[in-house]
Amino acid sequence: MDNNQTLVMVSYLNSKPFELGLRKSPLANNWNIITDTPARCAGLFAEGKADVALIPVGALTGLTNYRVITNYCIGCDGEVRTVCIFSSNPLAFCKRIYLDMHSRTSVLLTRILLDEYFGLNPEICNWDGTTLPGENEAVLMIGDKVFLYESSFSYRYDLGEIWKAHTGLPFVFAVWVAREDADADMETLLNQAFGYGVDHLSEIIRQESTENLDLYYYFHHNISYVLDQQKKEAMKLFFSKAALLVK
Repeated sequence: MDNNQTLVMVSYLNSKPFELGLRKSPLANNWNIITDTPARCAGLFAEGKADVALIPVGALTGLTNYRVITNYCIGCDGEVRTVCIFSSNPLAFCKRIYLDMHSRTSVLLTRILLDEYFGLNPEICNWDGTTLPGENEAVLMIGDKVFLYESSFSYRYDLGEIWKAHTGLPFVFAVWVAREDADADMETLLNQAFGYGVDHLSEIIRQESTENLDLYYYFHHNISYVLDQQKKEAMKLFFSKAALLVK
């Protein structure tokens, strides 16, 4: 395996099991590990600045020379908690929705569910990450910022939960990718590292929980890490629906 390779991954709490496993793995000695937003992770891989990346599945259509690797992902099988639409009034009354652009997957999922599940066509704008929506507006938030803002709204629409109700399937937000010629031994080491992290959730919960945020339920019930056959089927369905949005 080559030395001095770069791995990029999202900087959210839900990726902490992967980070823990990597830090305990022999890979930590030879790899440069970078954390960033989902969109930036995809950009670094696309620009050839990363050899392995955890990226939003919605960004896969813009990539070349890659393959999905490992038995792990960032997914859910129902409520996910950290990918939600928030509003002060029922969504049906909202004329405008602001989208958190840090993940193309969540943006596409929002557009799919607005159309197919809610039957709504609000004005769509990019969110600046700080300004909260007005009375007849909504906002898509993803990642750790949800923990900060979720109590500020009267209405919460969990996109993992709604996708499950709409399709009967789990959902995959992000997968690991590498170059097509990636070393098979590397994938084996990554599987071992990620397996270690997922098996030691209690360590992460103990380190990351605070007086106001108990992460036990989040890690054990909201986030699902194994990339199983149902999740692969869900990815195919998501890709087919997302393709219709750009036609």
